[in-house]
Amino acid sequence: MLKFSYLAKSQSGSTIQGFITAPNEDIAITDLQSKGLIIISLKNTNQQSVFKQDLEIFNRVSDRELVVFSRILATFLEVQIPLVEALSLIREQNKKNKYFTVVLDQLIADVQDGNLLSEAMAKHPKVFSQLYVSMARSGEAAGGLQESFLYMANYLEGQYDLNNKIKGALAYPVFVLLVFFVIGLGIAYFVLPQLVQVLNDLGTDVQLPWTTQLIILGSEILQQYVWFILGGFILLIGGFILFIRTEGGVRWSDKWKLRLPIFGSLFTKLYVTRFASNMKTLLQGGVPIITALEISSVVVGNLVFRNIIQDAINSIKGGGQLSTALLRHKEFPYVASQIISVGEKTGKITSVLDTLSRFYKKEVDNVVNNLTILVEPVMIVTLGIGVAIFVVSILLPVYNIAGSI
Repeated sequence: MLKFSYLAKSQSGSTIQGFITAPNEDIAITDLQSKGLIIISLKNTNQQSVFKQDLEIFNRVSDRELVVFSRILATFLEVQIPLVEALSLIREQNKKNKYFTVVLDQLIADVQDGNLLSEAMAKHPKVFSQLYVSMARSGEAAGGLQESFLYMANYLEGQYDLNNKIKGALAYPVFVLLVFFVIGLGIAYFVLPQLVQVLNDLGTDVQLPWTTQLIILGSEILQQYVWFILGGFILLIGGFILFIRTEGGVRWSDKWKLRLPIFGSLFTKLYVTRFASNMKTLLQGGVPIITALEISSVVVGNLVFRNIIQDAINSIKGGGQLSTALLRHKEFPYVASQIISVGEKTGKITSVLDTLSRFYKKEVDNVVNNLTILVEPVMIVTLGIGVAIFVVSILLPVYNIAGSI
């Protein structure tokens, strides 16, 4: 099957962009014309240049855009605006993201052809996740599509805010360490040779402290092999990034995320929050528990937790309980498993999952806030120690030698 991109006019005169798959160009034209479209252009995307294919990786819809889309669509449906008209209005408002415009055009065309919205969304997995499509499908079945989109808007907004908090907490120390590394490298390459020359001019027979000798040796190595060191550093970072993108690398990094001091607890609470929030949203939307668990295992974002949820799926299929399966794994917090057990016994699993997600979300917020407070003094102390070592190792011998002359 070949994939074609098309630009066409509908019978109402509006311009539609989209994609269609067909064995050949003639069949693609026939399919488009059967939908009442007047074809303006039709291009085989399989024959596009490598450069253009590479650019497709930048085609994306941000979490924020999806939140706005969900909330506006829920509002339009709530005031009884027809689905196609609602999608068309959102499409007209979308001016910045051309890729999202193409996706919306395809949604409109598919719905006009009699397809369900969930079926149209399932064709765009880069934009609409399994969770999103399942919620839309359950809303269609229950006749409450606007409620499903409102649930998704609230869920996505909560996840968006939570992820931003964690990224902010991690970005600050990484940025400071990077700046510290660059400044240190600059001092070692440009400043230290001048100070070493001063030491040599003032007294070559004077025994220097071992820290001073070590720093001088490091500076001399950097002077001679700077490009090899930088190249090796870049290769090391690049190799590590490529490694963690492989299946084995993802498995290794997901395990170590849960074992890191301080951050391990943060990631564990984050994954439990995602799991509980996803399950609550899906079960509240009428999705069967097995399907909800399968979707949650994908969107939780960690292979260790994914395997735990898969084990729970097998346990439930065999007649077991969710909480019993979760208790078998030390990575899943014991308290969370017990809370879920209470929900199963009382028949209020959805309410308990909502409580659990809110509890762990607060825990994540507390950890992030504490990290933000603690990181600054720790970084200041670290930088201070680095400056002190530099002063003692380089400047103090200069003063001592100068004073003895």
